[in-house]
Amino acid sequence: MKFFLIILLSGCAFFPSGIYHRVQKGETLWRISRVYEVDLDELARINHLADATKIRAGQMIFIPGAKERKDTLAYVPKRPSPERKEEAKPPPELIDFSWPLQGEILTGFGKQSGKRHQGLDIAGKEGVPIVAIYGGIVTYSDNKLRGYGNMVIVKHNEDYSSVYAHNSINLVKEGERVNKGQAIAQVGATGWAEVPHLHFEIRERGKAVNPVFYLP
Repeated sequence: MKFFLIILLSGCAFFPSGIYHRVQKGETLWRISRVYEVDLDELARINHLADATKIRAGQMIFIPGAKERKDTLAYVPKRPSPERKEEAKPPPELIDFSWPLQGEILTGFGKQSGKRHQGLDIAGKEGVPIVAIYGGIVTYSDNKLRGYGNMVIVKHNEDYSSVYAHNSINLVKEGERVNKGQAIAQVGATGWAEVPHLHFEIRERGKAVNPVFYLP
């Protein structure tokens, strides 16, 4: 009996306290995880989500450890006070990115055929405009990186930058300020590309992240 009780009590650890968050239109699981400061993969696992990109408005998401509901669409991460500099850097500010190109995703983010793919390959016809996903400064516009062909990199702020490669032509120059939705290049097949498409990356503090978690 005592042994059974110990097992029963230890089993309770698998059901953490928390609240349920009702998904609003326009929310992503990534945004919800950032607002509530919960690991994205853990949030998907607890809610039995095989595909973390597929959540719908009205769906209930369990947030482990949370004590109150938050409005993720209006939430802005708090910055630490000057006297607490020893703490880790705050989460990156949430940004409303848009898609750089409408088209079929040919290759997703992550391991592909044993190799890690740093972004998305999006199909497009030769010459179709590629647009900036958010405003920022062009930090690279050239074709000197092996395999990438004509490539543009836009720095949006201290946290985020975006990469657009295999372009037939770059329409912007280094140092130029661009706006969200502005055409910065055209779809092509330069570099190691075999068919016309856009190789697209989002980098958070220099690290490539899965773009689908950041796009609407």
